[in-house]
Amino acid sequence: MCNLTLGILENEFWWGGAVNHGYEMPFHRDSCIFLDLRGEREGDQYAPLFLSSCGRYIWSEKAFTLRMENGSIRCEGEAAILPEKGFSSLKGAYLAAMRTHFPFVKQVPDRRFFDRPQYNTWIELGKEQTTENILRYARDVLENRLQPGILMIDEGWAEDYGSFTFNTRRIPDPAALISRLHEMGFLVMLWVTPVVSCAGDRFLQLKRSGWLIRDASGVPACREWWNGFSAVLDLTNPEAAAWYHEQLDGLMRDYGIDGFKFDAGDCYFYRDDDLTFRRVAAREQTSLYNRIGESYPLNEFRAAWKYGGRPVVTRLQDKKHSWDTFGINTLIPNTVLQGLLGYAYGCPDMVGGGEIGSFAGRKELDEELFVRWAQASALMGMMQVSAAPWRVLSPKNAALVRKAMRLHTRLGDLIFRLAKHAMETGEPIVRPMAYEFPEEGMEQAAGQFMLGSGLLAAPVTEKGAVTKTVQLPKGRWKAWNGTAYEGGRTITVNTTLSDIPYLIREEA
Repeated sequence: MCNLTLGILENEFWWGGAVNHGYEMPFHRDSCIFLDLRGEREGDQYAPLFLSSCGRYIWSEKAFTLRMENGSIRCEGEAAILPEKGFSSLKGAYLAAMRTHFPFVKQVPDRRFFDRPQYNTWIELGKEQTTENILRYARDVLENRLQPGILMIDEGWAEDYGSFTFNTRRIPDPAALISRLHEMGFLVMLWVTPVVSCAGDRFLQLKRSGWLIRDASGVPACREWWNGFSAVLDLTNPEAAAWYHEQLDGLMRDYGIDGFKFDAGDCYFYRDDDLTFRRVAAREQTSLYNRIGESYPLNEFRAAWKYGGRPVVTRLQDKKHSWDTFGINTLIPNTVLQGLLGYAYGCPDMVGGGEIGSFAGRKELDEELFVRWAQASALMGMMQVSAAPWRVLSPKNAALVRKAMRLHTRLGDLIFRLAKHAMETGEPIVRPMAYEFPEEGMEQAAGQFMLGSGLLAAPVTEKGAVTKTVQLPKGRWKAWNGTAYEGGRTITVNTTLSDIPYLIREEA
């Protein structure tokens, strides 16, 4: 066992480890927290990295635990846990860690992720992914004057888990469906996982081939997840990985599918004592799944491990339709943390929340929350819609969501330039204020962030708010409404529900 103990400096702030915990950060001398990067039951993106506003960082090649209390940090893990210092700022620490441990490859996800809206059928259709339902959703997008973009057909299109054959009772002619969606202007992605139902011909075929993970007793592991119990592909086996690629490539070749939403793959599907073709820690299986998806320019992951710098799209964990209970309150801090862990090509969760239980049985949604969620997403690297604004909102508020989506499209050229800048330099697209302004005391500037180095985003994320307080860095700034400000101070701006507060830094 390897240990590391560090004292937390005065006015030192820390970020890192687990994107799902970003809303609890930054940590400081008075924090009392425990994070286990081995994963437990949580999803989302992880990295064995913690970064300090004072230019220090902690890294290990394997998962470790971190406890922060009484002004100190204590880490324990199986591999060496490296303390590095001398980089002067959060930005300096991030760039040093990135260049050493996860340098960016010269490839970026498809441009259309950044400059077009994404639509996911999950909240509207659930598992009722039928030709009629999918086409109706797509037609409604166009009829409500929304721009076509990437359409993700979620769970329910296939015969079973582990099957890559369309359920022809629901989708009788898949090629015709995909062709029609293309004619309407959409790119089409399909929901896939690395799990296999624990019965049937496909299970027996994969078992005989030795391509399923076996538990410590030697039998195929049957793991519990949100859909019950399933076997899991052993992606340490090159033949199993090649078979998986063959299934995906066949869908693209035979039906014109453009890419895939790679769901599941979380740490809790695996065990350290699993019997696999090549022995790896449970955590590493998630990285192997990430590697599968990396070869497809249209990919999306929710689970990732130590995969910073790679051209994978990472979407935040499903959020509740809530202001303050793992809802919109997590959107900004978790997105900021994605960038600091190397997941530059991040996507906030579906507008209004992607946790389907938040929508089931509700007679009405919080329309203000939905609008504010869309506005926050519009200023981020990507924007994804699932619950239909035209169905869940009044015409007036649906128009405000449409306005936010159009803003995101107008920002598309800027965002894609930032994506290419990330590819070249490793710098995040979405950045915490302290990253850009290390000397201005902005480590705890909650509720605002930088899109690149020139756009300060300050979306409203509090219910009923009619003003927005912004910590404005030094320099000249021009607000979305045309008002000019001299920085180096805190300002309060008036906002209505139609306002999307942001400021552009003017050149000196």
